[in-house]
Amino acid sequence: MINQIYKKELLIFVIGLIIVMTAMLPYLILGENMIVFYPDQLDGEVLGYILHAKYLFTGIDTYPEMMNGVSENGLFPPAPLLVLLYKILRPSIAFVCNQIFCMVIAYIGMYLCVKTVVNNSIIAAFCGILFAYLPLLSVYGLCQYGLPLLSYAFYLLYKGKHKIVVLGVVVFYGFMSSLVLIGYGILGFTALYLLWLMKKKQIKSHKWFLIGWLSLLCVYLFVNNKLLLQIFGIGNQRPSHKEVIVRYGQNVIDAFRAVFYEGTIHTPTHQKGIVIVTIVILVLGFYGYRRLNRQMCIIFRLLLIGFGFNLFCALFYAFYQSNLIADLRNQAGGVIKEFQADRIYWLTTFVWYFLLALDLCLIWEWIKGCVRNKKIVCIVVGSVFLSGVVFMSAATVYYYSDFSKNLHRLQQGESYPRITWSDFYAPEIYAQIDSFIGRKKSSYRTLSLGIYPAIALYNGFYCLDGYSNNYDLSYLYTFRNIIKGELEKDESLRKYYDEWGCRCYVLSAELGINNYLVHKSTCPKGISLALNINAAKKLGARYLFSAVKISNAKELGITLLREKPFETPDSYYAIYLYGLGTT
Repeated sequence: MINQIYKKELLIFVIGLIIVMTAMLPYLILGENMIVFYPDQLDGEVLGYILHAKYLFTGIDTYPEMMNGVSENGLFPPAPLLVLLYKILRPSIAFVCNQIFCMVIAYIGMYLCVKTVVNNSIIAAFCGILFAYLPLLSVYGLCQYGLPLLSYAFYLLYKGKHKIVVLGVVVFYGFMSSLVLIGYGILGFTALYLLWLMKKKQIKSHKWFLIGWLSLLCVYLFVNNKLLLQIFGIGNQRPSHKEVIVRYGQNVIDAFRAVFYEGTIHTPTHQKGIVIVTIVILVLGFYGYRRLNRQMCIIFRLLLIGFGFNLFCALFYAFYQSNLIADLRNQAGGVIKEFQADRIYWLTTFVWYFLLALDLCLIWEWIKGCVRNKKIVCIVVGSVFLSGVVFMSAATVYYYSDFSKNLHRLQQGESYPRITWSDFYAPEIYAQIDSFIGRKKSSYRTLSLGIYPAIALYNGFYCLDGYSNNYDLSYLYTFRNIIKGELEKDESLRKYYDEWGCRCYVLSAELGINNYLVHKSTCPKGISLALNINAAKKLGARYLFSAVKISNAKELGITLLREKPFETPDSYYAIYLYGLGTT
């Protein structure tokens, strides 16, 4: 009997794993025509992995390809171990392999967590699949995808089970995640629990939990040692452009709603339905709490604790984003201003789908109770409610998933209006440009207008511009000399650069903020620029890649090197090549 139950559970687990692995198929078929969410991935983190992989084991800690030499801290990878994958594989293949790996880890971790609590393989597999298919940003490694498995690992350490293997999981998570994005939150909350154990004088009984915490801390300290030295100003550190960043507050209600009810760009959990269902079950549960058996009482309490945790994180985020706190951070400066403590909301992604599992379990147990008591109406109502929750959750995740988008790409081809890997990086166009220039790329520097500089960087060009959340303050001012005229045209553009500056780009008042993907069919016929070309030339700039034609090129002293833009029939961009001269 036990063997039959085990075989059934194993079969359900394997079926769920196969469904998760199915996500690989569109990537394999489409190749570099796959659709990828490009913000914070293709325009930034992928390039960080590529450059770290290029200079891995060389001892070089300043990368000349970007900003005339950006330090490794300026492109620090969120998942350091992932650099090895980019070292041995092409970037697009490394990206896909990491995506699938993260999804598999997400499924396994969620399955184990849910199965341990609710002892229902179907619910565990269902919620594991949903969590794996969420459109989380895989460039951040296991930061969010690995949370369920890490939580299960700490649970086993708490119980003192499988200690060595589980410690390996904890260490691996440390190398595949970021201290500054999510690690401090994990360490902080587990430290609070350790203090509680110490107060209860139970720390000796759960010493392996402490060892796991210390192991994760040591990994983060080892991996982030240079970054931590810079943050705390230890040693001969150059001032970072972060010193001049000005923090602005948000509307507290909007900030709370985004994190608690809707999700953000970094936590695309799309949890509206889960929030509503959980509130309904909590309200009903309070009325019927006394009728719950012991196991269901435990699950109900976990539901309440988890919901309270996510509510706390959302309230903390909204408070931290308020004008009051923004002003205080600006006045304090230093680490206090730079430290984004509100990122603890990253922890809520896993919790929402764990709460969904608890919701489903409670509904299912209620239906079973109705069956035993032969309450036909209650059985029908419960079954409809359960079916609705399952369908709503599955449909929501499928709709927003990358899998859905890539399926549409397979069906509709190029007519599907989404940016693909190949569309974004345009390797064929930049190969044409490289052939036309005919010079060694390291012998000159480039600038980009209406195009992410990451695209030129990806194609091997050396760029004065680029995206970094931590580069030399002196370079912020040096590069500003090039675009000073454009910044003076638009106050919002000036604030964008002077008071944030992570995008050290050739900004244009006519194109506006965040307009770096100018499609060739919708681009302006021509724009007028106020650039200091001599300042650009002093930094080594010899060419400007532009998605739009520059109407005052002669006044600026730059030359359109070919009247016809570089493009292909299916390319997203049409790029004009301007020469800045050699003197």
